[in-house]
Amino acid sequence: MKKTSLILLFLFVVFSSLSQKKYIIDVKIPGLKDSVAYLGTYTGKNLYFYDTAVVNEDGSFTFENEDMPHGVYAVIPSMNPPKYFDILVNEQKITLETNLDNLAGNVVVKKSKENKLFFDYVHFLEKQAKKKEPLIKERKIAFEAKDTNKVQELNTEITKIDSAVIDYQIEISKKHKDTYFGKLISMSLEITIPEPPIAVDDTNKWKYDYYTNHFWDNVDLTDDRLGKSALFYNQMETYFMKVITQIPDTINKRIDSFMNQLTPNGFMMRSAVEFLAYAHAKTKIMGMESVYVHVADNYILNGRSEWIEKDKIEKLRPKVEKLRPTLIGKIAPNIILADTSERKWINLAEVNHEYTLLIFWAEDCGHCKKEIPKFKQVYDSLKAVPEIDLEVYAVCTSIENDDWRKFIIEKELNWINVSDFQEMRDDHMKYLIEKKTTLQSINYRNIYDVFVTPVAYLLDKDKKIIAKQFDSEQLSEILKVMKNRKK
Repeated sequence: MKKTSLILLFLFVVFSSLSQKKYIIDVKIPGLKDSVAYLGTYTGKNLYFYDTAVVNEDGSFTFENEDMPHGVYAVIPSMNPPKYFDILVNEQKITLETNLDNLAGNVVVKKSKENKLFFDYVHFLEKQAKKKEPLIKERKIAFEAKDTNKVQELNTEITKIDSAVIDYQIEISKKHKDTYFGKLISMSLEITIPEPPIAVDDTNKWKYDYYTNHFWDNVDLTDDRLGKSALFYNQMETYFMKVITQIPDTINKRIDSFMNQLTPNGFMMRSAVEFLAYAHAKTKIMGMESVYVHVADNYILNGRSEWIEKDKIEKLRPKVEKLRPTLIGKIAPNIILADTSERKWINLAEVNHEYTLLIFWAEDCGHCKKEIPKFKQVYDSLKAVPEIDLEVYAVCTSIENDDWRKFIIEKELNWINVSDFQEMRDDHMKYLIEKKTTLQSINYRNIYDVFVTPVAYLLDKDKKIIAKQFDSEQLSEILKVMKNRKK
């Protein structure tokens, strides 16, 4: 029995070793003085260390790995200062040589069909760039001299070079369409936008729609190897941040359509989730946290991104839940607070106007002292516009109500002014039992994320959030848009 177990174990080890593919990357850079070279791997647009190798006296070094994911990698022979060049890992044996004068430009590929194609392409681009360089300098001189004829002449020459590059890219992408190299080149190409096949009212709109709908035509989204390149990340950045309309609902629909074409938990999906989860949240465009919540809900919190550790998912969950109640399109969480008398309680839900400006501020906040009077000017100016019915529900977040009352009188803030005054904070259970207010109202700072002031929300007649985190000037513009939509 024991002998049989040993035989089975031996066979398992043998078959396991046979099933594993060994990848050997031999590099030689004469004159390299560094003792260690590195192999980098792309995750999104970032480069991370994947392997290290000892550099021999003749400048040669070897990376050996088993079952390497195919993709674009970077050979990093020096870290002081950092110098590197990209290679394609799609074959098990790669041998190449270069020199320190021009790492990528002087690469000689001794073994690897795909890298031979890749570096022929790199060398072609370098030659074209050298042709353009003096023309660009000459054009600058002509432009400064206001020699328009010369500028036009030079522009024509530069355009010829650029066109030659594009023609070359198209040619090699077609010729090598089934290779990893060919697919990378194809991914870098812009799609061709045709003329409308039939008469349309707006040709520009038709072309824009065609461009957005066919943007990924040159990218093989079924080939997950393309996800291990900075180029794929750059294409996502272009499409999701610049090409499609920056409206959360539009973005979310495009995200879902895109993600459904990717290999589940593959490199493309990993890169996409990493990018899409935070890219829009970092912008200053209003309402983009809705995209963050959508990506988190549909691709992270539900366990769809299996590579993300569970503890990281659970740390993310409360952040998403905190954002959810006040997303644009949601009904604003209700607030019931007392006015300046501390006796009359005013319910936000019962403010019966077409629009309600919900604003959180403090009279001891320097920015509020400047911005609140500006909101008041907008409020007063809109009184003369019958098409816009606006009321303000202004919540004071400071504890000292005497200064708040003085500021209201001084600035003539003749809108709804409420506050959670000191006694209410000290004995909130009393007011909850008396049903004067609600627990949600007491916790408004956390619910509405009021940790800096002022914070503004614009609500419609149903108290749905239609805008948030804007200033007084933007309020005017938002209401003008709303007014025009009614026409």
